Amino acid sequence: MALALVVTARRLRPYFLSHPIGVKTNMPLKQTLGKPDTSGRLVKWAVELSEYDISYVPRTTIKAQALADFISEMAGMSVKDTFQDQVWLLHVDGSSTTQGSGAGIVVTSPQGEDLEFAIKFDFKASNNETEYEVLVIGMRLAHEVGARHLPAYSDSQLIVKQVEGAYEAREESMIQYLQQIKELKPASTISKLSRYLGRETSKPIAFQSSPVL
Repeated sequence: MALALVVTARRLRPYFLSHPIGVKTNMPLKQTLGKPDTSGRLVKWAVELSEYDISYVPRTTIKAQALADFISEMAGMSVKDTFQDQVWLLHVDGSSTTQGSGAGIVVTSPQGEDLEFAIKFDFKASNNETEYEVLVIGMRLAHEVGARHLPAYSDSQLIVKQVEGAYEAREESMIQYLQQIKELKPASTISKLSRYLGRETSKPIAFQSSPVL
């Protein structure tokens, strides 16, 4: 589990530096990494992780372990070669309220395994900005695990239409997000971006009240 966290932090360093991170686990990671008699490798990892704002909370659902298990399994493999020609799925859902903003992401592997993420943003954002932010993060996460053919689904018709080019983006923040998506597209090759209607017909999305993992 410690290795999975270190690997995730390295791959998603900009997000670990920008956001408080919550790790759901039933393993005593904090105590293990902080022991005086910790092995040399664990000491190195503890120092590396100390630069991030990481908190550890009890894991309440088995699916929260999926990311750690997946990264552990993939750590010694060539991810790009393994999944380059296979189809992944990306479902994203963002929301902004007076209490804050956040997002849920589900990346589904070619084998049908769901990797679920919940992110709480520590900056103010409109609903549209939150929807764009989670799409960009989802695309980057999918790219990190080797996804190249990536049908993506968002609950925002506006974002879907703007990405498709059917609607024009006029706000500066929307234009900047669109530019990021265009830059990510060659790497991730979104084969389509569709809107899903209603949670009863979509993947279950982890929501913003929970931290990452």
